[in-house]
Amino acid sequence: MRKSRQETAQTRQRIVEAASVEFRLNGIDGTGLAGLMAAAGLTHGGFYRHFESKDQVVAQACELAVGSLVAELAAVSEGGGFDALVGHYLSSEHRDALDRSCPYAALGCELVRSEEAVREVATQGLEQVIDLLATQFEPEEGDIARAHAVVAFCTMMGALTLSRMVSRPGLSVEILETARGHLTRAGSPQD
Repeated sequence: MRKSRQETAQTRQRIVEAASVEFRLNGIDGTGLAGLMAAAGLTHGGFYRHFESKDQVVAQACELAVGSLVAELAAVSEGGGFDALVGHYLSSEHRDALDRSCPYAALGCELVRSEEAVREVATQGLEQVIDLLATQFEPEEGDIARAHAVVAFCTMMGALTLSRMVSRPGLSVEILETARGHLTRAGSPQD
């Protein structure tokens, strides 16, 4: 029995959502198609009915993950400004929630080696994150607010990545707290 277009679209979306989680948990290279499809509740053989390649699902999963990150950071900043945004991103809860956390911290090294289409999706999302962060700073002459945003996100992503990498819980917390303290004192947010 053939599926309707709506059912096909829903199945495709379910695969993209599962991929977004699985890639952040296990990495792109560490996630095989069989495991990805199993996470979506489907069989391996159905993958190519929905996607031409793994790179195609990587791009769509990255787009979904970045969209979620931008929406989450925007909501947090609306409620508490730059300090709340930084505090949320550099929290132990965000560090420990690999399945729904920042795709750049989880997948950055793999995105570097991805196809151009995947890197373009990642680049567009990064521009959105930078733009969101730039709105948190007083409008300044030239591109100073954007420069602050770039440095802030680089610091945030690097700190999150390192806090996940280390084997000592105390050092992990120290990395998050130090970066958070530096960023919330160093910038000139609008708050």
